Amino acid sequence: MVLSRSGGSAGRYGEIPSWLPKAKVPVGRIVVASAAQPRLAIEGDTVSVRLARGHVLATAVGPAVPPLVLPPPPTTRCTFTVTLAAASGVVPLSAHAFTIVDELGRLHRPLVTRQGGGPVPARITPGRTVTLTVRDVLPTGGGRLRWTPAGTRPVVSWDFDVEVD
Repeated sequence: MVLSRSGGSAGRYGEIPSWLPKAKVPVGRIVVASAAQPRLAIEGDTVSVRLARGHVLATAVGPAVPPLVLPPPPTTRCTFTVTLAAASGVVPLSAHAFTIVDELGRLHRPLVTRQGGGPVPARITPGRTVTLTVRDVLPTGGGRLRWTPAGTRPVVSWDFDVEVD
């Protein structure tokens, strides 16, 4: 850290070393996913999902877990929030389109509702935003929340970690 004459910080602590290579991939970009080019994101990333009759910006956040208990349990209740925004055209939606694969390869079929309760709408209309709550009991460790709006393969998956400690 560099100190100024007055004893305060000049704000240069922790600079990135100049010898490290510079990033080639733009930071903060929104990647595009489609059936032909499915994408893997991390929780919190927004992905532009392009479908046959429309597109939507999809963001998944979570999992939120209950407060720590000791000893840490092998499984815990997990809640994800999925926001589907800025829809154009017709974007089909179904609770069954969301699945979770844990790090042991087990497939989970979570409970999916509209945020605040209620059933998932059958589609997202242009210009609308739909926020969903996705819940399941999952083992501690990594996993992927997957959305398969059409077909049999997920178009977008979000990588996550269940941490209870």
